[in-house]
Amino acid sequence: MTKIPEFPQFKELELTDKMSVEKLTRKFKPYSDFNFSSLWAWNIKTKTKISKLNDNLVILFNDYISNQPILTFIGINKIVETTDTLFRFADEHKYNGALRLIPQEIAETMPKSSFSVMADQDSFDYIYPIANLANMNNWPKSGSRKKIKQFIKRHPNYLVKLASIQKINRDEHLKMFQKWAENKDIPNCFELNEYKAFKKFLELEDGKIKVVSLYVDDVLVGFTVYEIQTDEYVLSHFAKANTKFHSGTNDVLNWEEAKLLDTQGFKYYNWEQDLGLLGLRKSKEKYKPSFFLKKFTVKKLNYEDC
Repeated sequence: MTKIPEFPQFKELELTDKMSVEKLTRKFKPYSDFNFSSLWAWNIKTKTKISKLNDNLVILFNDYISNQPILTFIGINKIVETTDTLFRFADEHKYNGALRLIPQEIAETMPKSSFSVMADQDSFDYIYPIANLANMNNWPKSGSRKKIKQFIKRHPNYLVKLASIQKINRDEHLKMFQKWAENKDIPNCFELNEYKAFKKFLELEDGKIKVVSLYVDDVLVGFTVYEIQTDEYVLSHFAKANTKFHSGTNDVLNWEEAKLLDTQGFKYYNWEQDLGLLGLRKSKEKYKPSFFLKKFTVKKLNYEDC
């Protein structure tokens, strides 16, 4: 277990930091942005750095879309002192003057007389009851229900495989990602941040990370990747499907995954945030989230703002 340096010293994120990071995050709800596997995979420019301040985990990394630097922390120790210290650091390094992705239970403890605390809906994690997703084939007046039935009728012998990330055919799943990009008319998926993150994710060896793969006639038509977080929560990481093969491929895949998780006793599925992308938001909303893990943007409150 690597030691995390005390602030203002930082270290670049390494695989050996997993235990140290999770020691500081496991006492909180499973927010996607503080998940070690996600931090590792999306560190595609090797700029993610970690530090420890008042026994809180501080993370400096790049925005998933804009690549602009994000400064955040998770922890409940000396909140005002920690926040003020990070603001001074941000000012010194000419960051955007805000702390982002601050979890709700931390944001709610910040005095409103000192800080502007604003909900960031684009970063909310969508949480779904797994038992409800497992019953998707019976949802009344649902397009997903209709597509599942059509898929089953057309491909009654489809096969679902569950495997740890170490045991999948990686080249096969990378080609599935490429097929997804081709269907989206993306000219060069190899330059996508998400593709690079997925390749990096495949370097992980963790028994809690599972891959659900959907096959028709021995051909992979879709997959999802999830990670067991707690006795109740699992976290989605990646999901790609060939919807030109059948428009219901995603629905069948999500339904089959939910049934597997339901039989194992898990209750909630964290499908991460929508990043403010309208298409992604619509696709997440159609699966009926139950609630959100909310994150906030925090700014220093100047007197002229009052």
